[in-house]
Amino acid sequence: MKQKTQTFKKTLVTGGTGFIGKRLINFFIQNNHQFIVLTRSKKPLGENYVFLEDVNKIPENVFEGVDRVVHLAGISRDTFKQDEKTKKKYIEANIDYVEKALKISIKKNVKSFNYISSIKVNEINTDFSLDDTNGFKKNQSIYALTKREAEKIVSKFSFNSQIKTNILRLSIVYGPESKGNLSFLIFLIKKGMRLKFPSLKNKKSFVHVDDVIKAINFISINGNDGETYNISSAHYDLNQIIEIISKVYEKKYLNLEVSKKTLDFLSFIFSSRLDLFMRLKKEEIYSSNKLKDLGFSFSKTLYDINQSEF
Repeated sequence: MKQKTQTFKKTLVTGGTGFIGKRLINFFIQNNHQFIVLTRSKKPLGENYVFLEDVNKIPENVFEGVDRVVHLAGISRDTFKQDEKTKKKYIEANIDYVEKALKISIKKNVKSFNYISSIKVNEINTDFSLDDTNGFKKNQSIYALTKREAEKIVSKFSFNSQIKTNILRLSIVYGPESKGNLSFLIFLIKKGMRLKFPSLKNKKSFVHVDDVIKAINFISINGNDGETYNISSAHYDLNQIIEIISKVYEKKYLNLEVSKKTLDFLSFIFSSRLDLFMRLKKEEIYSSNKLKDLGFSFSKTLYDINQSEF
């Protein structure tokens, strides 16, 4: 599907070798759009890819001729660890890198800076402030906390500079080669094991990776300056997800029922993964009405989980 990209001549992408980034690059190639990628990967990927060894030493010359930046880079793995080593790693990747890339973008007269955040930020108190004493709060995800702090930096520059900024809060992203807990669920289904959770009725927001790519391009062109947009196309509970994915792969299944008592027992035994069990039981539904009001429409459903245009 061709989309309008002529508003911008060249796009710089950070994190362009990840699950979403690779498809964004394919989208640019399909639309004959110039791009350059800042990557932490050492693999030789071509002349359009620039290896970044240290986020504190971003080469400014790669921003020459760039009029749009899509910042995908960062640590996306969720954790409730709060030791100093973990904090430092997340702050550097999810906060410092954003601020440095944004400052260079302003210096180089980039027109549009698009920060890819997470729907998990909606769970964080808006009064959150990162400091040495109480910036991190007990039982809160460092991933979400650092994403929220980066959003505050982007918003600050939006009000104090000429650059147009947009923040995209992604819900759970699925598609071919998706990672995380959803990929483990798919693995079990492919092996012929279909789990059922009678006690879990809570729903979560999802979006196909193709719709994420289209939304990034659409918002960078049509989004209102300084706005934050939730990217969520549909809401499913865990049993609906399993049922749909099972139909996609059309296998013979062994149905395994997981009771509430079993879930509670597993969360006790695997206390190190308490965050996983907490998320399983949590309702996480978010609206994309603000994006739809601009004229954007989502085209994919969970039945397209193993298909992609890009």
